[in-house]
Amino acid sequence: MKNFRDLGGMETHCGKRVRAKRLLRAAQPVGLSDEEVKKLREHEVKYIVDFRTRHEVTTMPVDEIEGVTYTHIDIMGDNAAQAADPNYWMQVFHKNPESVGDEFTKTYVEFATSPSSMAGYSAFIKACAAATEGATLFHCAAGKDRTGFGAAILLKLLNVSDEDIFEDYLKTREYQKQVHAYYVAKAKERGFTDEQTAAMEAVFGVKNEYLQAAYNAATEAFGTFANYVSEGLKITEDEIQQLRENYLE
Repeated sequence: MKNFRDLGGMETHCGKRVRAKRLLRAAQPVGLSDEEVKKLREHEVKYIVDFRTRHEVTTMPVDEIEGVTYTHIDIMGDNAAQAADPNYWMQVFHKNPESVGDEFTKTYVEFATSPSSMAGYSAFIKACAAATEGATLFHCAAGKDRTGFGAAILLKLLNVSDEDIFEDYLKTREYQKQVHAYYVAKAKERGFTDEQTAAMEAVFGVKNEYLQAAYNAATEAFGTFANYVSEGLKITEDEIQQLRENYLE
């Protein structure tokens, strides 16, 4: 399973740590090996939350695992489905490779401010607050963008520092090296130029400025991140307290 990690062990401002085997992030759990299923069982996975579009879910459904509850939350909504479509990005690479970074930044702004995304992340946080036992595995396709901002919101509510949140976010660079190399090789076979393949880094990797753009959009729209959580995501203080009781030790 690609881009998998346990958020357990991360420190908070108040001197606590995120509990191990409670919050897991990954790429889509599709076509899992027996060893990967065993790994999820060892991490006591009880819930899977899928952030992908309906089209993604239909074409590549998540593996069914006995005893695990599955929830689909479409973060992007049907109107933004093209941003999750590799063919869309292939067209951008060909026609205007220098615009890829800007295009991806816009996508992160949508994560923070579009109605479907705010409703989706709200449902995710509320589900985490309600999950008092077992681990929750949350994912999108590559486990880096929709999953990355979801992890950032959750960790920020748990009082993890921005520095550590960004550090976790950037771990995708290491975990996705092989995936990136595979797609670059395929692109070169299709005649992509060096400029076009360099632009692929914007999509198959992660950059600080993408996540920062989402943060900035959230605070600009609502004044503060706290307001974004309470007014945009409709998360209550009781739910935040429940999150901290569930996931901190």
